[in-house]
Amino acid sequence: MRKLIVTEFISVDGIAEVEKLLGVTWNDEMQRFKEDELADSGAMLLGRTTYEIFAGSWPEETGDFAERFNALPKYVASTSLKGLDWKPAELLKGALPDAIRELKQAAAATSMCMAA
Repeated sequence: MRKLIVTEFISVDGIAEVEKLLGVTWNDEMQRFKEDELADSGAMLLGRTTYEIFAGSWPEETGDFAERFNALPKYVASTSLKGLDWKPAELLKGALPDAIRELKQAAAATSMCMAA
């Protein structure tokens, strides 16, 4: 069964809102963590907000990390999105717990979950 790994950027005082995390300093340790995480990921599970944020910037990024990140299958939980431009991507259908259960049983690869 596929693992579901949740990764979030969050401040020490519990703030996870994108607009309030602008002062995040990227360092070598964070880069290594993200490289290792990406190497072990077979797909992304995203909510609408995170999908829209990522789709608004990642397709224009270049380099090895960006190429691998953009190529991952994306499974998007949303009841309001009608189409997905950042491919490969698929809207999840039905109740979210059932859709995630199906994804976890579908393959042995690790999934990566991003939340914002």
